[in-house]
Amino acid sequence: MKFDKRTIENLVKELNDAPAEQKSEKIIETIQSIVDENYAEVINQYQKEFEEYSATKENDAKFGLRSLTEKEKQWIDRAIKQEDTSSLTGKEIDYLPETTVSYIFEDLKTTHPLFQYIDWTPAGVQKWFLSERSGKATWGKLTRAITDQIEAGVETLDLEVNSLSAFMFVPKAIINMGYKWIDRFVRTVLLEVNEEGIEEGIIAGTGKDSPIGLLKDLAGSVVNGVYPDKTAKQITDLGPDDFGATVLPILNRDGKRNTDTIVIIANQNELDTKIYKATHVLSFNGYVKADNYKKFIYVASPFVPKNKAIALLPQKYTCGISKMGIDYSDHYKFLEQLRTYSILTYGNGRLKANDDAVVLDITNLKALKPIVQTEGEVTTTVNGEVTTKTSTQGA
Repeated sequence: MKFDKRTIENLVKELNDAPAEQKSEKIIETIQSIVDENYAEVINQYQKEFEEYSATKENDAKFGLRSLTEKEKQWIDRAIKQEDTSSLTGKEIDYLPETTVSYIFEDLKTTHPLFQYIDWTPAGVQKWFLSERSGKATWGKLTRAITDQIEAGVETLDLEVNSLSAFMFVPKAIINMGYKWIDRFVRTVLLEVNEEGIEEGIIAGTGKDSPIGLLKDLAGSVVNGVYPDKTAKQITDLGPDDFGATVLPILNRDGKRNTDTIVIIANQNELDTKIYKATHVLSFNGYVKADNYKKFIYVASPFVPKNKAIALLPQKYTCGISKMGIDYSDHYKFLEQLRTYSILTYGNGRLKANDDAVVLDITNLKALKPIVQTEGEVTTTVNGEVTTKTSTQGA
């Protein structure tokens, strides 16, 4: 369902090449052709499944369907079928029922690799409290006055301050299939168009009309609502010598908290080259993973720049979606076989504390070198330096 880069480039070229007096007509024609092409396979799949479902009366779960509440059916009648618009002026946003948002929300959390390590607030919540405790609890007699108290520095994350917008096309062929199939289609499309936008906010959001991304410095000087980038820590390995000495003291607060698991986020190319070579050695049986220093979880994101990576403690980035809405207007009724909607997702996100993630400069990340054993001696190669020792093993 997504438009690939070539499709978008062709669309732009066609619109630019069209004479001025034909621009409007060309826009409609081009959108129609692209949507027809991109949705043809989806419509065919839905129609086949719809026929099988109708003939066999298979259970809803097999086809990704669910039973809808009356409120959800009313929302589809009003917002998608546009059969009951008596309560709308045509200029307002129609918000999805919270139950629908919850299903989309749960799919987001389970289907996208990065999202599994994010601390998500419950769907529908407007404000969420972030707490970073200070102080400590102390042992003593029951009658002893409590001298140390646990104090909470509470900050509020407003989940309705930013919105993510996109367009959605709903073919009439799917509208004609009924409530459950419309619901499935809408949830699938909303999931798809929101995934990349939410991920970009989590990684690179500036804080201005968007979440504060992992690449940003919470302690830096904010200019016009934009947070500065964090200074990246240069590392040459992912072992105890460099990563352990440079990055871990930040994440574990000089040993004051546990950091058994660390999520390493980088773009796919960096994972496949620099990071792969820094965590694998070539043996007679191919490459073998030698990463046993920490439990590293590797996640790809296209929004992490070249030569950079992010070391994140799981569940330390808080993100939430308060609501989703659909905005539509009579201006979009020019296409006969589909309906066009503007969809809005309200949410926000930020790290709980600045030291919950560290930005890494992996420009000079070195490849692991194998240990080579020969009869009678042990030759060790580390970062290009060769050391030979006499073996004590008998022949």
